[in-house]
Amino acid sequence: MVEPEGEVRRVAEVVLGRILAGDYPKGLRLPAESALAEELGCGRSTVREALRYLADLGLVRSRRGSGATVLDYRREGTPALLPAYLQSGAIDIPPATLAKEMLRLRKLMALEAVRLAATYATAATLREAREHLRRAPDLERDPAAHALNELDFYRALVAASGIHPATWLVNAFWHPTRELNARIAPLFGQVDTRFQATMETLLEHIVAHRSDEAVAHLDQWFARVDAELVAVIERMFTLAPTS
Repeated sequence: MVEPEGEVRRVAEVVLGRILAGDYPKGLRLPAESALAEELGCGRSTVREALRYLADLGLVRSRRGSGATVLDYRREGTPALLPAYLQSGAIDIPPATLAKEMLRLRKLMALEAVRLAATYATAATLREAREHLRRAPDLERDPAAHALNELDFYRALVAASGIHPATWLVNAFWHPTRELNARIAPLFGQVDTRFQATMETLLEHIVAHRSDEAVAHLDQWFARVDAELVAVIERMFTLAPTS
């Protein structure tokens, strides 16, 4: 899905914000394109493109002759909605709970990436993953860049497996997860000094096609670092001091 730019992005963000804020509740028929264009100071074609993008996010459904209807984004949304959802303030579960569950999903996807690579990848197809790992030490002073490079490493592992549908599924999560990581990684401070050695050992398991060992090795890594991240998250999202 292509991210909108310029006026299309501006209009899409206005309508998206109204949906997430509840100003445009589910089931509502949106104003006509001409009315939105007049209100927002743009052309009808801009509104049409913005609504097409919002439909791809799972926010609206357009029908010829009937206009656009707001969907229940909680059920119909796609992964691309994630950054806007987190910024909207419309989160209806405790933020710390959401963050912990997102970490769990991140771990599950990374473990599957490792399993696929250790089972099917070859030395040739692993070149991109090796390049991301080689680049990692140079990014240690920039936690956001390092986190994005780590995501690219896991994505490269999936691609290296040659199981193309798995790569397509990862692609659906890749862009919004990158955007999210770029925002939150600096909040967690320095890159863990154990990262490079851990990932180099992981890659050794993958190259040797030791699938079980690779998965167990990464699972142990996440058990350690995620416990530390959860502690930070819980401190960040403490809503009120105890009396």
